[in-house]
Amino acid sequence: MITANVMTSDPITVLPETTLAEAARIMLERHAGSVPVVDASGALIGVLTESDLLRRPDLDTEGKHVSWLKVFLNPSILSVDYAKMHNRPVSEVMTPNPVFVGPEDTLAEVAEIMQRLNVKRLPVVDEGTLVGMVTMANLLGALTQPPARRSA
Repeated sequence: MITANVMTSDPITVLPETTLAEAARIMLERHAGSVPVVDASGALIGVLTESDLLRRPDLDTEGKHVSWLKVFLNPSILSVDYAKMHNRPVSEVMTPNPVFVGPEDTLAEVAEIMQRLNVKRLPVVDEGTLVGMVTMANLLGALTQPPARRSA
């Protein structure tokens, strides 16, 4: 089985000029731990993760583990965080040049990359354009499907 068979097509994306506050809102509303960052032509240029939002030098959180729960339980952190990130563009904190897979890659190849990089989702790029996202949940879903029968 290949990535195209299990990936989520038409993924949620943001542009590099999207504000961090808007990107965080989108991620929270969609229950997404990360979003691909694409340019106007749909080319993948980065990925914005929860860690990118919370581990930043301007918040004095670089290199520290800061959980979402801690941020939401401490209103002073939340208000400072919101004020500092409100108008900054995604391009300032995104992870540039992300690892991606292709739609024809096998699920075994995708699983190996996810395991090696310790990630739960990867962008799927075809001919330079983002065409989907593949997640660990997509891979697990494929495992629950009965094997295809071959005709004689």
